[in-house]
Amino acid sequence: MVSKKALFDSNDSALQIIGQGAAIGLGFFIPISTAITTVLIMVVVMVWLFGTDIKTKKQFLFFHPLSGLIGMLVFLTMVGTLYSIGDTKSISCSLIDILRLALIPMLIYYYQPKSIAQSALWAFILAMVVTLFFAFLKVYADFPIGLKYTTGGVFKSHIKTSYFMAIAAFFLAFKMRTFTSLYRLLAMMVVLLMVFYLFFMSEGRIGYLTLVLCLLLLAWQWFAVKGLVLALMLSIIMVGGAYVTSSLFNSRINLLVQDLDFYHQGDRLMESSLGSRLQFANSSTELIAQKPFFGWGTGGYAFAYAKLFEGKNTLLTDNPHNEYLRVCVELGLFGLSLLLLFFFQQWRLCKQLPKDIKGFCQGILLTFMLGCFFNSWLKDFTEGYFYCLMSAICFSALPLPAHKVQVKAILH
Repeated sequence: MVSKKALFDSNDSALQIIGQGAAIGLGFFIPISTAITTVLIMVVVMVWLFGTDIKTKKQFLFFHPLSGLIGMLVFLTMVGTLYSIGDTKSISCSLIDILRLALIPMLIYYYQPKSIAQSALWAFILAMVVTLFFAFLKVYADFPIGLKYTTGGVFKSHIKTSYFMAIAAFFLAFKMRTFTSLYRLLAMMVVLLMVFYLFFMSEGRIGYLTLVLCLLLLAWQWFAVKGLVLALMLSIIMVGGAYVTSSLFNSRINLLVQDLDFYHQGDRLMESSLGSRLQFANSSTELIAQKPFFGWGTGGYAFAYAKLFEGKNTLLTDNPHNEYLRVCVELGLFGLSLLLLFFFQQWRLCKQLPKDIKGFCQGILLTFMLGCFFNSWLKDFTEGYFYCLMSAICFSALPLPAHKVQVKAILH
């Protein structure tokens, strides 16, 4: 006959395995499937809530070096709901976007065994190899997959896929020196195929920027100033060569000039990706100037933007495609300061990470912060969860701060 304690321990062990399995699965499915990602997130949260080991979970949720600023961002966002000019739907969506950050300490708990964290990371690499395989089939063999996405987009849009592909290439290059000769050769081939994908099969300009930034960072990490100079020269040759040989890359770069022209014409913003972003940025600064400190409230961006252009015929938006501007409009300079402080805290904590993950974590942070200039990535589902995933994987290697034990003196 099984005792209650044994049954309880068995159930908790099963929940722990389920939680770790879901945490690994996120690495594979975030770049592939929104629906499955949603299910896995629900599994992680539910297992976290109903499992035992409450004391350890509380430590990660409240005492991890990232938890304080996450809590402050969540609290400020909740306060922002009290004075927001947005409707219930927009307020709840923006609140959920920030609450997503609370997933980081939850995942860190499940990534405590290093093997689980590494498995999740390699699951992401596998997902990008699968994406690469189907992209080649789609582009060069007319395989009917990802038809709603342009060129090499398969499971996600060109913006998301190009960023993920560049990060995958960076990770393999970062780990290259730790591989044996055979695996190093295999990794080099995969990286070259990923670079080919970015320049010849993808329209994602964020992928181009990410790849170049990762190359410069990797050269700096390996060879300091000499490496940086060499990498800069290599980047110029690589980009120049792609501009001459890749019609797709050439057209995407030339389109920037056309976009600027449409922007200056003023009435063709719908046809201009860059022009519309410039318009959104200019208008956002006006909104910030009107309410600089605490902003227009959580989820209030679309309504504030519409109010600014009330009675005018122009392109309206609920998203400036810039995370810093979005946060500043909704939560003011106070909210923006907290977000920047959170990024700075992560960068500072990178110094405490082991060498086998430190450089990769720096690459993730730099490229994500760069991407937030061109897209509202904390608001976007896939990019937001990817950021949480990578933050949890990287900072799971960071030990919790030791708590001082208070000892009462005994007088004799």
